[in-house]
Amino acid sequence: MVTCTSVHVALPRDGPLTKTAIKDIVGLFVTNEWQSVDPETLVVTKNAGANQNYTIERPKTEGDTDPGPCKVFLKIHNELDIVNNVFQHLVPNKYEEAQLCHDYGRSGLGAKVYGFFQTKDGSLGRVDEFLDARNLEPEDVEDADIRAAVARGHAAFHTMKTQLEEKPVQVYYDIITKQLEKYHKMAKLKKLAYEAGVNMDDLIDYDFASKIRRVTERLESMGGKKGWCIHDVSFVNVMVKNTPKQGESKIALIDFEFVFWNYRAFDVGGHFMQKVFKWVDEDGRMARYKPYTEEEKRHFCKEYVEQWNHETGDSDTGEQVFRESELGYLLAITFDIHNMLCYIEQEVDKDLLNRLDLLAFNKLFGEFVNRYKRLGLDIHD
Repeated sequence: MVTCTSVHVALPRDGPLTKTAIKDIVGLFVTNEWQSVDPETLVVTKNAGANQNYTIERPKTEGDTDPGPCKVFLKIHNELDIVNNVFQHLVPNKYEEAQLCHDYGRSGLGAKVYGFFQTKDGSLGRVDEFLDARNLEPEDVEDADIRAAVARGHAAFHTMKTQLEEKPVQVYYDIITKQLEKYHKMAKLKKLAYEAGVNMDDLIDYDFASKIRRVTERLESMGGKKGWCIHDVSFVNVMVKNTPKQGESKIALIDFEFVFWNYRAFDVGGHFMQKVFKWVDEDGRMARYKPYTEEEKRHFCKEYVEQWNHETGDSDTGEQVFRESELGYLLAITFDIHNMLCYIEQEVDKDLLNRLDLLAFNKLFGEFVNRYKRLGLDIHD
């Protein structure tokens, strides 16, 4: 069981943590070398992201026989943002997230958790193993070996034994349909989109809520399987190891802030969707990558189901997962569109709104409409 350790460090009001504060935190959890190191010799890199994330490296000393790590990852959690607040009764709290990360690391699938802590001002954070890895890029999954590793990694995560509460999937769909009903035909959203130079009337007037109900009804009718889904399956949340050990997975999954029980199709279809769509890149543009081919999707589903069956004892087929993923693709689109509408309506980040290519969301909306029709879901509308 992960315990929360109090640290005698307070976060600065402005700016990053000092090297002394970082040394004091890390030194509580890893080895004597970290406890005695001169803070000024640490190499500290503050990483981009919503949370305060740091990569910290200590120098190797002469005759250093310390088996502990020379490099670690430190993360300070921010308060829930407006989107997380909507799902706050569904997503894991930071204690549960730390336990989940700890269990995932102990399984050999991901980074080890060295420690979970709370600062003097009440902020929560973790010290994790540093992964010698890079973010997954869309072109990577055109390599069959990496694609297979990603598929098996998701299946292994979906079937993990966790200490999280297995809440009914309908809890999520009740929340998101209620939210989308609130945004349906909202004049304020149309006005803000116009101010950003984009006409989003068709998207805002579209009845996503009823469509989600139709998708989940179809999944239920075909016996769609459920598991511990990550939901935020952006490619930046998959790490490709630079030098994996023999027999070790080439990838590791990260960022478990949105993990809860859902249709496995959500993550599988969402992964396929994310190959051509980024929430926001440097230019806020739709990623210019080839979509998954059907052959690549079927290969992914074949690798996924082999791992799923290995973990669960089921006898599912790749075809079954493929058909589920076609519906999950739609669920993943509505998740991103909901988040985008939420941020716009709250006007929490004008700079983000200015950087977002809202036309990309219209393209994503068009993809939803076309796919929904192609799957024959519109015949009862």
